[in-house]
Amino acid sequence: MEKYFVTHPQAVALKELGFDEPCMAFYWNSGKFYTCAEYRHRIEFHKQNQLGDYDYDSTSAPLKSQVFEWFRDKQNLRSNIMDFIDDVTGIEWDYEIDFIGVDVDENGNYKPLVDYSIDDETRKFKTYKEAESACIDKLIEIVKNK
Repeated sequence: MEKYFVTHPQAVALKELGFDEPCMAFYWNSGKFYTCAEYRHRIEFHKQNQLGDYDYDSTSAPLKSQVFEWFRDKQNLRSNIMDFIDDVTGIEWDYEIDFIGVDVDENGNYKPLVDYSIDDETRKFKTYKEAESACIDKLIEIVKNK
């Protein structure tokens, strides 16, 4: 199930950017992933067995889809993960990012913030999930540098 959620470093960065949506999971301060159901069960176990206080320091772990929605609705950033065919390696993945409504310059030329069409070997991802995670990292970087 953890594969549907952002990574711990991404969750921490999102929290710093002001992400405060309700989430179904979280990371303990150590980075261990828990769903809310697992957490409630663990707390009840500790209470019933009188095992002492629990450290409640945690960071929400949003679903990746939640994060893309948050960037779209709160930061006005649109992103798109796409596939392309490489004649040598087969299908690869990349992403593009732009501000909603301003993806063209004054002459009407398409001008995204991050353009998938630029031949950058570091941005050719083997899987959709790799491209998706890299896209979230880039969205975080863009908002941090606003």
